Amino acid sequence: MNDHQLLCFLTVSRTLNFTIAARELYCTQPALSYQIRSLEKELDLALFERSTTRVALTEAGRAFVPQAEGIYRSILNARTALKGFARRRTLTLRLPPVLLQRDPIYPILMARLHAALPGYEFAVDTRPVSRNPHEMLCSEADAALYLPFGPLQPEIERIPILHNTFYLIVSPEHPLTGRSALTLADLAGQQLFYEPLYQEMVDLAVVQPGLPFSAPSWHMVENYECVYNDLLAGRGMFLCPMKYPAFPAAWYLPLQLPLPDTCLLTLRDDPRPEIQRLREVFTAVYASRAKLLGEE
Repeated sequence: MNDHQLLCFLTVSRTLNFTIAARELYCTQPALSYQIRSLEKELDLALFERSTTRVALTEAGRAFVPQAEGIYRSILNARTALKGFARRRTLTLRLPPVLLQRDPIYPILMARLHAALPGYEFAVDTRPVSRNPHEMLCSEADAALYLPFGPLQPEIERIPILHNTFYLIVSPEHPLTGRSALTLADLAGQQLFYEPLYQEMVDLAVVQPGLPFSAPSWHMVENYECVYNDLLAGRGMFLCPMKYPAFPAAWYLPLQLPLPDTCLLTLRDDPRPEIQRLREVFTAVYASRAKLLGEE
């Protein structure tokens, strides 16, 4: 029994869907099925009942869930305790793609990190933060930027670094242009575009009280370039977390919606002094963001 088998079991036991679980784990469905079969063979027990239409835990599977959770958490905590003995001089950061592609604070942040931690290399990973941030920080990344829409495991240190305001790009051709801000009630029957990274934010919006009967029509697109002409013609609005140079500043209307702060995630008990230094750099850079970008 190994930690990967346990992770596969716990993911399938939560989703009860091999396709969804494989997607979450960034693996193929046959590879996931192999891990589950290997674990069942080792335990000499069936953990799941499978049919063409459903997946369900067996009685043994239900009894194994809390045990698997405890074993898996213990393995991750053991990895955390040993991080201080690692010889590698590379820190991996899980960062949202929009930070690298469009945010002018990114080169300043990286320059400050290199200055504060000379001799270290920084690897940047732009994959989404997984549903198990604890596991991710133990095995894939040393720190991550994340909008936490729900509770996080107690092993994670969460440091708020950026208060979020989301905007809607609204061209002069759009009927809602000229407002100072927009509420969900203003968006009745409107067409809104958003990038995949902000699916959780859209999920939050669609369950807010006060949503009009004629709800907005949300459409996921790769980026704003895909719908640039529609935006110019006023045939929709684009949800974004910052003001991009591609559009005039007057086109950005704040969307009034309760949002969590963007947080820096690290392991609470990570023993390495470089992690504390990394926390300090992120906090300092974002605290003086406006000044560093000449916005004050």
